[in-house]
Amino acid sequence: MKINDAWVRLAPPGAKANAAYATLYNPSREIITIKSLSAICCERVMLHRTRYENDRAIMEHLDLLSVLPQSSVELIPGGLHVMLLNPSAPLRAGDSVEIQLHFSDGRQQRIQLPVKSDDN
Repeated sequence: MKINDAWVRLAPPGAKANAAYATLYNPSREIITIKSLSAICCERVMLHRTRYENDRAIMEHLDLLSVLPQSSVELIPGGLHVMLLNPSAPLRAGDSVEIQLHFSDGRQQRIQLPVKSDDN
């Protein structure tokens, strides 16, 4: 899996969650499925999708995320994204977060994401 434009949104002071975004590209000829994520910095890491219902944003947990062969999936604000829940210490602009991707075939991949404010 190739990861581009990866970053973690700086959360407001006192927030118990940060969101992470990236573009995931599958260069292979096989479907690649992410079955879970983990990070030392946070109690839980989850894939979420934002959907809108009656003018309200609702977060849905995703158990799996599949990326088709030679295709991309964008994790973006207001769409698919990663939630970093209950950080052990507040994440600050300039920090780097390591997330481990766990794939359905047993492989794993570590990625580094810088923490940035929306205006960076």
